[in-house]
Amino acid sequence: MSVRRALLDAAYYVPRQFFGTAVAQLPKIKLTFTDNYQRGMLLVENRVKYAQRLDTAQLSSALRRYVVERSYLSDDENYYCFELFDSRLERRLEFRSLDELLSYNAQVGDLELFIDKFTVIPLHHTLIVGQTGSGKTYGVYSFLLQMLIKPVQYQLYLADPKGSSLSILGDMIAPDCTAEDVDDIVALLREFNDVMDKRKADLKAKLATKLEASYSDFGFNPYVFIFDEYASFQSVVQAMDKKHRDEVNKLISQIVLQGRQLGFFLFIVMQKSDSTSLPTMIRDNLPLKIVLGNAEQQTYVTAFGTGVEIPSRDFRKGEGVYTFPGIANTPKLCAFSYLNFDINAAFRAKRGLCNNPRSSKGA
Repeated sequence: MSVRRALLDAAYYVPRQFFGTAVAQLPKIKLTFTDNYQRGMLLVENRVKYAQRLDTAQLSSALRRYVVERSYLSDDENYYCFELFDSRLERRLEFRSLDELLSYNAQVGDLELFIDKFTVIPLHHTLIVGQTGSGKTYGVYSFLLQMLIKPVQYQLYLADPKGSSLSILGDMIAPDCTAEDVDDIVALLREFNDVMDKRKADLKAKLATKLEASYSDFGFNPYVFIFDEYASFQSVVQAMDKKHRDEVNKLISQIVLQGRQLGFFLFIVMQKSDSTSLPTMIRDNLPLKIVLGNAEQQTYVTAFGTGVEIPSRDFRKGEGVYTFPGIANTPKLCAFSYLNFDINAAFRAKRGLCNNPRSSKGA
C-alpha cells in the first residue's frame, strides 16, 4: 500500500473517469523476495501513457526497512526494476587476523578485489572519495592487503604527497617505488609509464597470435599506482610552469587511457573530486568510483553525475556507495571490511611480496 501511495504522490498514474468520478489507474506492481527476505525486486509497469518517468523516483521512503540499491529499465522496457536491500543486513566483513583475510581472499579471483559480502569488482582504474574520518584510508589498506596476498604478484607504486600512512606502508612493501616529494612523484609517474610502454611493445608482439586479448591472457602481472591525497599533489602541480603541468597531465592520461589492456591501473584517493583537482576526462575514465561517508550532494554529483539517486542512509565509517559499469550502473551500497588485527604487523609480514619493479620491468 505504501508503494502505491508513493506512485500516487508522484503522479505516476493514468487519470480515468468511473461513473463520473475521477480516479487514478495505477501501474501493475510485482514484488518478490529472495535470501530469506534479505533482498527483493520491485517491478513497476512502464507504459507510454504514464507521464512521469519512474527511474528517478524516490521509492526508498515507501519501503520501510528496505532500500532501493539499484534501478533500471527491464530489457523489454515493460517494467522499471528496483533491486531492494534490507537495510538491517550487515554487509561488512570482519577479519580478526591476516589468516582470516587470506582465507576469504582465496575465494576471489586473482584479478578481482572485494569490498564487502556482496561486492566483488574486477581490477580496474579506481577513484575513492571521502572526507577525513570516512574510512577511505582503511579502504586502501584492504585493497593493498588483498593485492599482496594474491597468488599473482602485484607490482605496486605508492604516491603520498602529505607523507602520511601510505608512505609509511610504502617504505615497508615497496620502498624503491614510494614517493612523497612532488618531483619524486612525477619521476615515479615517468617510470610507471616507461614500464607500461615496454609492456605495450611486448604485448603487441603476442597479440598477433590472439587478437582482443589482454595482459592477463599472456601471464603478465598487474601494476598498480596508488595515489593518496591527489588534490594536494595537483595544487602544487598547478603552480608549475605549463610545460611541467602538461607533462603530468599526459603521464596520468596515458595510464587511464591505455592501462587497462596492458595491466597498468591507477587508484586515486581524495577528499573531493571536483574538476579543479581532477580533470573530467580522467575522472570519467576511472570506472570504479567509491564515495565513502555522508558526503555533500556536490561530491556525489561530481563523482557519479547528475540525476542519480543515492540510497538514503546514515553511513558509518567505511560505508558508502559505488558505481562500476555492468555491476552497478547507478550507486549501490558498499562497506569496507573491519580489519581487527595489527595492520602494520600484517604489512611487515608481507614485506617483499611486492617485487621492486625496477628489477622486473618486463614481468
